[in-house]
Amino acid sequence: MSFEKIAFFEPDIAMALGTNHSCPTPNDSEEQPAPAAAIDDDAIAALDMAARAPRMDNNILSSAPARDIRSSANELIEMLEEIDLRKMLRKQGPIGRFTGAAVEARLEFELASHRVADLFRQLSRTAQAGGRLRGILDRTRLELIDEQARLARVISDAKLLVSQSSGSDLALVARFERRLSNIMAMEAANTLTIQQIELSGSVLASLLDRFTDIETLLLPLWQRNALAIIHGEAITPRSSVVTAFLDAHRNLIGFLKKVGQE
Repeated sequence: MSFEKIAFFEPDIAMALGTNHSCPTPNDSEEQPAPAAAIDDDAIAALDMAARAPRMDNNILSSAPARDIRSSANELIEMLEEIDLRKMLRKQGPIGRFTGAAVEARLEFELASHRVADLFRQLSRTAQAGGRLRGILDRTRLELIDEQARLARVISDAKLLVSQSSGSDLALVARFERRLSNIMAMEAANTLTIQQIELSGSVLASLLDRFTDIETLLLPLWQRNALAIIHGEAITPRSSVVTAFLDAHRNLIGFLKKVGQE
């Protein structure tokens, strides 16, 4: 394959299958007509080489992190909604203390608090996987944007060659144009892929932001108030400890529902 044919579609190679234009020198008295271009086997091979796209990370094909974040959030919601603090407090009266129901109710509340912590660790692991996928999405989007610019140059040069190849073998021209159609289809697919990646990345970023709010504020606040309930003595339904826990409980559930519906 000649140097000129190989170099057509790559920016770091000088010649372009006969379609590159030389700059006029100061001695050129008038513009020279462009030489006729030919489509041959070398031109087709050069187009095939230019069509080769970089491999994408296979992990980008997975939607599991976003789905798992929603699923884990919904599991945590179900666990939280089973916790009935007021029912536990009703068993703290004299009869409950006499029958042992008061101790049993406190133990159930404590065990439920541990299960909430376990489910949150599961949610945390899925969020970490989501963070890794978000990095892959961002990197792939940038790679595809660069690839689109390269393919646009390839398509432009190939179309120019076709327009200048009136003397070429028709069978070779048909093969070349078929290859060109494939590249144009790839460019169109890349455009849709970039749009979908941007949408997926935006959804995942929103989920991860909500998880950060839960991790840094809502869950720690819930846990501290639950701890106060577990170790508190003579807690009544109207005590500030109960009010604080119920507020934290309600806020955590409400925020998790936003994650599950994202």
